[in-house]
Amino acid sequence: MQAELHNERPDLDISILNVNGEGLESGLESLFEDTTLPVVQDDATAQVWVNWEATWRDVYVLDGDNEVYAVFNLTSYGLDDSANYEALKALFVEAAGG
Repeated sequence: MQAELHNERPDLDISILNVNGEGLESGLESLFEDTTLPVVQDDATAQVWVNWEATWRDVYVLDGDNEVYAVFNLTSYGLDDSANYEALKALFVEAAGG
């Protein structure tokens, strides 16, 4: 999706990355095998997952002010369904002002 967004909307600054939860470091190796997206490791200082009350497979879409625009859970709305895929893609575009 990152490549599609870059190709289809080069006018928008959209970056997708993974945030691995603190305490879930043992799964990093498989995460690196499954994605080409950058991975950021959460820690006790940042506590991103805690502060955002994140659950497994949540996608947080931020707007241009780095405020949460939407939350999209990939377990509930799998991207193998084209409607879900397009809905998430549209959220990225909308949040970026497109």
